[in-house]
Amino acid sequence: MPKISRLREVQALPRPAPAPLATRLPPLWLSASAVAAAITVAFGVRRWIDHFTTDPAGQDLSLHVLAARIGLTHGWSHIYDIDLQRQGAAAIGSRIVIDSMHVFVSPPPAAWMVVPLAYQPPATSFLAWSVISLAAFGAAGWLIIPGTRFARITVLLVSLAIWPVHYEFWQGQTVVATLALLGLSYWLLERDQWVWCGLAMAAAFCFKPQDALLVPAALLVSGRWRPVAAFAGAGLVISLAFAATLGPSGLFSWLSDLAFIHSDPHNAPLTYSFLFGQNAIATGVELALGAAALVLAWSRRSRLDLVFCLGLVGTTMSAAYLHEHDISILVLGAWVMLRGRPGVVQRAWLLVGLVAAQAISIGQPIPMLLWEPAWMVLLALEPQLGRSLKLRQRSAA
Repeated sequence: MPKISRLREVQALPRPAPAPLATRLPPLWLSASAVAAAITVAFGVRRWIDHFTTDPAGQDLSLHVLAARIGLTHGWSHIYDIDLQRQGAAAIGSRIVIDSMHVFVSPPPAAWMVVPLAYQPPATSFLAWSVISLAAFGAAGWLIIPGTRFARITVLLVSLAIWPVHYEFWQGQTVVATLALLGLSYWLLERDQWVWCGLAMAAAFCFKPQDALLVPAALLVSGRWRPVAAFAGAGLVISLAFAATLGPSGLFSWLSDLAFIHSDPHNAPLTYSFLFGQNAIATGVELALGAAALVLAWSRRSRLDLVFCLGLVGTTMSAAYLHEHDISILVLGAWVMLRGRPGVVQRAWLLVGLVAAQAISIGQPIPMLLWEPAWMVLLALEPQLGRSLKLRQRSAA
């Protein structure tokens, strides 16, 4: 009886009124952004499907599948043999012509990972890789992007809507693998899991090392040597595995292929050679920007988010080999910055970056080439910008 009476007393207590509808709905600007991004993604998926149905063997993923087939049939030391790649492309009926723009030069694990897809129909391989990539992209975004569920979904949709990311999926590329593993490494480093962080970074380098090259260097100059040591140890083991599977002849073929693609200026549309040509000036600009990013990473060493983003943008600015889809890696930098609750100027510049990224779709890389160094400067100024904003808010209050 006492229990029943207490239950009746609890039920008799007045219940709190439900929150007004306006406080439960997301802001109008956020809802509008989600709808616009969702429509853009829907059109993008339509393009993926069209490409998938009309030429399923015409994506860059076919190059990885070719390398896996060559490794299984001729030995892994032959995966960089251009003649065998040409024969394999003809055998699967791919429209891809093996030349300086279309040749497998990724690290060996990029071929190892698609062994289960090697003898599947091209359509099956592309569909499976697209689903895996989309899941990895969403998982990385969910780990890094801050805010409510709806805000995270909106940022993910906006990220999928921008041209470099759309192009990455359309081509069946592996940039998302590097992005997801780097995102995981950042999440682990925030939690002082530096060994696992280093392992995740090393795994990221197995796919697109040119998209992550300066991240370990930025962490090192900022004094975070433990994850870099773990990265170096894991990288050494992976490199020994490379050497064991390739052998001297395979390593020589790999270096020859790399020289082959670097001789073609069309393989650097998002580098500063687009502005200055393939010459010492472009190389000097790229090296100077990369060095500046590392110096600024040292000066902002107390902020992990700034160090990480400076490593990312320093990588893309200093790259000598960079395509449209490689710019997708900067999406991770935007997520990391949003996680740090940046000021108004920083957020506004990220929006400008969306416009610069979309300009790539019409063959205009110059806005992105100008946006990157400006973002590097704003990253260095972020502590001051955030502090001045707080002071103005206090004075207004």
